[in-house]
Amino acid sequence: MEKGYVELTPTDLPPTLSIDQLYSIYSYYYTPQFSFRGECHKPWEIVYVQSGRVIVSTPEYSCPLEQGMMLLHKPLDFHRIRADNISCYVNVISFTVFECETLLPLADKPILLDKTEQGYLVNIISDGTSIIAGKNHVPAMKKWETKKFAAHQVVKNLLELLLLRLLRKQSDEAVSEAGTETSKMNSAVLSVINLLSDNLCEKLSLKKIARKVGYSVSRISAIFKEVTGESIINYFIRMRIQKAQELIVSNRMTFREISDYLGFDTIQYFCSRFKKTTGFTPLQYKKLVENSNTYCDTNFNKTD
Repeated sequence: MEKGYVELTPTDLPPTLSIDQLYSIYSYYYTPQFSFRGECHKPWEIVYVQSGRVIVSTPEYSCPLEQGMMLLHKPLDFHRIRADNISCYVNVISFTVFECETLLPLADKPILLDKTEQGYLVNIISDGTSIIAGKNHVPAMKKWETKKFAAHQVVKNLLELLLLRLLRKQSDEAVSEAGTETSKMNSAVLSVINLLSDNLCEKLSLKKIARKVGYSVSRISAIFKEVTGESIINYFIRMRIQKAQELIVSNRMTFREISDYLGFDTIQYFCSRFKKTTGFTPLQYKKLVENSNTYCDTNFNKTD
């Protein structure tokens, strides 16, 4: 035995939750009157709203989902989704797990995701789309597209981490008095998000927002930043840019008309904020969407 050698005792790392298979990752732009007739399937399914507002329903309930919220469907549960009279950008992820009962506490509940959790989803969608390209109605990869290194493991790990994080938060809230305060904070943030969503084209001051939700400016600003990871104003601007993305996809308005409609002071400021938020100019984004794998009320998602 070599000098200085130390015998260490290993610790096993048994999984609490293990993603088995990935079935689909879809990104949809829904028009305001879109309504999906419904389906059921063996995989679990995450529905995540990047922008807009949708109504998710099953035979047991009907649940509104706002921007930044997700809902987890159990296997074989029949479910429908429709836009709530506004354009929406929605992501759907279906998968199976070895330990089905572990996820039951998260099922059928609207969950407001924080900034970190939203980041997990963005990366899952980015890497996962290439993994399942060509399967289950997901378009095949374009000739110039390539899979990212270790994409399969990244998607598996991030999806497991997202679900475990949500389970841990729910568990912590259930056993801690702080859970009541957390619930109040989430409710306050949702009230702000609803207010912003309903007034995308209006000029809202922090003072007006605070008055509407019943908090002081400093308190609601602090709560919002803690839950979402960004300021109310930046979040509002991002919501407007997401709406601009939807309007660009619909191809019914010019960039200047979109800028005016969403209340930007100048077209130059609109273009600047759009690029800062998305990484593209409005024109670059329009060209990208025309050649993208994003669905827009597609024929396998027919409206009634």
